[in-house]
Amino acid sequence: MNSEIIKKLMKIERLKYEVIKDILPKKALLKLNKVEKEVTTIIRDIALDFIKEYSEKDTEDEPKKEIKRVKVDFL
Repeated sequence: MNSEIIKKLMKIERLKYEVIKDILPKKALLKLNKVEKEVTTIIRDIALDFIKEYSEKDTEDEPKKEIKRVKVDFL
């Protein structure tokens, strides 16, 4: 899909969401904002855990590079 189309579709959805928030009663809007904050925090924590776990796996998979001195006897 064209990136411009995707950007426009995302903008449309964002505007729909803003309209819905504008017509909600204050109590519902406050609850929605609270839920949004909690969900954002949960998603951020999951993403950070995933990144941390992924970076740990990368370091474990890489063999340690060591230089060893070797003595070679020529006749």
